[in-house]
Amino acid sequence: MKPTLTILKFVLLAALLIGLAIGFLFFRVWQKNERPTLTETAWQNDQVTLGHDVILDLTISAPWHRDITTPSPNTYPPFLTPVPNKATLTKGALSLSGLRSWNLQVAFVATDTKSLNGLTASFPVKSTKRISPNSVTFPLPPLTIIAPSQLPETPHNPQDFLTEDKPKPEPQIAAKNEAGTSPWLWALLSLLLIPVVIVLLKRTGVLKTTPPWEKALKKLDQLDPQAQPTAFYSKLTDILKQYTSERFSVRARSKTSAEFIQIFRNHPQLPTDNLDDLSAFANLADAVKFADHIPPGTQSATSRELIRAFVNSTIPQPSSDSSDV
Repeated sequence: MKPTLTILKFVLLAALLIGLAIGFLFFRVWQKNERPTLTETAWQNDQVTLGHDVILDLTISAPWHRDITTPSPNTYPPFLTPVPNKATLTKGALSLSGLRSWNLQVAFVATDTKSLNGLTASFPVKSTKRISPNSVTFPLPPLTIIAPSQLPETPHNPQDFLTEDKPKPEPQIAAKNEAGTSPWLWALLSLLLIPVVIVLLKRTGVLKTTPPWEKALKKLDQLDPQAQPTAFYSKLTDILKQYTSERFSVRARSKTSAEFIQIFRNHPQLPTDNLDDLSAFANLADAVKFADHIPPGTQSATSRELIRAFVNSTIPQPSSDSSDV
């Protein structure tokens, strides 16, 4: 169970670091407070007959805190009038970089055959408390306006079409379609599902971990009794405490020697056969580490074999109760 908790801690730490990184990116986007930018624009048809309407498709990239408030343009050429109640605004997904895409479809009716070269249109943007443009302006793409041989029978707003006066503005309905789950949210959910998948793989035997006794015995084999006593006994006590923590799920790694021995006395699964020897070992290790005690020449090897014998005696047998594993 201990390796699973360790993996879970690392996963949660990774999720926290990713969240902090995304939060920093979003803060930087807010701090810069840049205006939205046009990423794509095109007419659905390259030409339109005078008196008829044509739809303009727009894609605008805006910082997460700057919303496009309505699909109705602020400014537009006087001979290219927006068609009332025929504009849509779709709110796109929020990217990990803190930018959101907005898709607009606006129908314009042509009332003159003039060229759109150099002409622009603009859309309102949600205002902020800081000084910043409240609209996004972009050049209109080329459009060929064809004069018909005769006026259409049912043009849009014919009374406005046949006069030079600008049509009276009429309210347009902004159809906002909220986007689905953002990619960064899916990434966070995937991170949270990792420990669940790991637990399932371990239970099915697909994912195997090294048992604590194998790790402890391998570290004991690598430990040199001829090493400097203080370093040797520090590593040896670390091996014992780590093994006890992982094998019996107790918090022994951060305990003092006295607390460690007390755990042995009170824990129901810890064997008491080695208690006296381990108590003597703990006192010797403290004397070497903290009182500059120099043990006899063969004592280091004897201490290592004592810990090895303890590990071997606590390896679960196939016939033992599964709760002891």
